[in-house]
Amino acid sequence: MVTTAEAFCLVIYDVPDDAIRTRFSETCLDYGLERFQMSAFWGYLSASRRKEVFVRLSELLGKAPGRILVQPIGSEDLERRYILHQNASLKTPGDGKSARKHRQFPEPGSDRPSIIKF
Repeated sequence: MVTTAEAFCLVIYDVPDDAIRTRFSETCLDYGLERFQMSAFWGYLSASRRKEVFVRLSELLGKAPGRILVQPIGSEDLERRYILHQNASLKTPGDGKSARKHRQFPEPGSDRPSIIKF
């Protein structure tokens, strides 16, 4: 259940260290965020939880190089979003060889229907 104090939020990071990146991913999942790219998560967080996740990720990063973005999105902007989610083909056209299987992620916003507006 989403309260009025919560806002839809993006958490995106760019960290070259694999171990730190794994801990970032686990932290985002612990906060109830959904992965929509390898280093990008979204979900609903209150202002205090946004600050908390930012501080936690900053602590995990320490002095290592990297970038962290925790960005709330207003409801008006959220309603104007465009989303396309399609799975990659397992065959490459023409050569008959199997392509590497695309990583499978859960449907973004699975608790709310994804809408594509044109």
